[in-house]
Amino acid sequence: MNNEVRKGLKRHIFVYHFLRILFGWLIVLICNFSYQYRKIKGRPVLILSNHNSDFDPLLMVISMKRHFKFVASANIMSGPVGKVIKFLTGPIPREKGAGADKTIELILENLNAGIDVAMFPEGNKSWDGSTNFISRRTAEIFKEVKCGMVTYRFDGGYLRSPRWARNSRKGKLFGQIVNEYSYEELKDLSVDEIYDIIVKDMQADAYQYQDEHHVRYRGKGLAEGFENLAYLCPVCHCFDTIHAKGNDIWCDCGMKAVYDEYGYLQGDQIREYNTTIRWNEFQKKWLIGHKEELKKQIKEPISRDENLCLYQIVDNERVMVKDKITATLYGDRVCFDSGDDFAMTLYWSKISKLSMFRNNSLYLTYEGNRYEFFRPGGFPLIKYFSLWRVLTDKNLV
Repeated sequence: MNNEVRKGLKRHIFVYHFLRILFGWLIVLICNFSYQYRKIKGRPVLILSNHNSDFDPLLMVISMKRHFKFVASANIMSGPVGKVIKFLTGPIPREKGAGADKTIELILENLNAGIDVAMFPEGNKSWDGSTNFISRRTAEIFKEVKCGMVTYRFDGGYLRSPRWARNSRKGKLFGQIVNEYSYEELKDLSVDEIYDIIVKDMQADAYQYQDEHHVRYRGKGLAEGFENLAYLCPVCHCFDTIHAKGNDIWCDCGMKAVYDEYGYLQGDQIREYNTTIRWNEFQKKWLIGHKEELKKQIKEPISRDENLCLYQIVDNERVMVKDKITATLYGDRVCFDSGDDFAMTLYWSKISKLSMFRNNSLYLTYEGNRYEFFRPGGFPLIKYFSLWRVLTDKNLV
C-alpha cells in the first residue's frame, strides 16, 4: 500500500518546490501575506490549520517551505482543471455531504508511509469570523498512527475574503505555526487532551485580532452578499428580510446599517450586533430558543429560497435534475418545487449528512442518495445547516 500512496510523490515534491520558488513571491504580494517562518523538526506530521481563503494551501506551502499532501474538497478535483491539480499535487479528496471514513483512511495511509499531511479540521471556511466546530475524530487520528502534530493559524483572512461576500478586499493577511508536538509528546495523552490542544491552538476570532491591529480592508460593495450570512434580522426577528448593496445593509422592517472597511457593522439599531460573530450568535441563540415553535411550523413556511439548481451526485459526478426550483422550509421538511412537473420533499430527520461549499453549494445525503443544491451568487447555506441541526436536536456550535 505504501508504494501506491507514494506513487507520483517525487513529481509532487518537485512541483511544490518549483512553484514556490517561481511564483511564491507573487502570491505573497497578491495576498499581502506576511508570515513567521519556523522550521518543522519532526516527520511525519499532521498539520492542522484554520481556513478562510482559497489561497490558504499555497500560503502554507510558502511559509513552511515543506511538502505535504492536502486534504481538499473533491469539488476542486473534478473536470479538466481538477485532473491537472490531482496529477501535479496529489491531494487527498474529501467528499462534501458524505462520510469521512475513506478520507481518514487515506490520511492514515499517507502518514504511515512517512508523508506529511495538512488538513483544515473545521471542514469549512468560517461564516462569521470565529472558528467552526472541530470533530473529535481529528484527535483520534493521533491514536491510530505514529506521527507528530503541527498547528497553524491564519489571521486577517476572514475580513479579507468573508465567505458570504460577493467581492474580495485588499488588506493584510498573516500566518504562523502556533505549536509543534512530537509523537513522544502526544502518545501518552488521551484523545480528550489532544482535542483540547487542537481547539485551543485553532481558536481564531477575526474581531479580537482586528481590535488589536486595526487593519483596513478596502474594496467595492463590501456588504454585498451579506444576506448569505444574515438570514434573520436581530430587530424584527424575521427570516429572509435582509438586503445589501454597496456598503449598505437594510431590512424590510426599516433597520439600516453600514459595513465599514474594518469589518464592523455601523448602525444605531444593531449596536449590540456590530460584528458578524455577534449577529450569527444572535441567529443561533434565537433558533435554539424557538426550537419547539419552529418544529410545529409545518403548515406555514419558515423560509423560502428561489432559483436553485438541483444535481444528484452519481459516482462522484454531478447529474442535473432540475433548475429554477424553489425551496420552502418547514419545521419538519424542505419542499422543492419547480412550479410545473417537479416536486421533491426531504425530511430534516432523514438527512444524514449536510455540508457546504463556498457560499453557493449545499450538499446533503438523504436515504443513501447524495444531492447538491446550487445558486450562482450564493444563498444562505448556513440557514439550512443551522435549521437542520436545531430541528433534529443536534448541537449547534
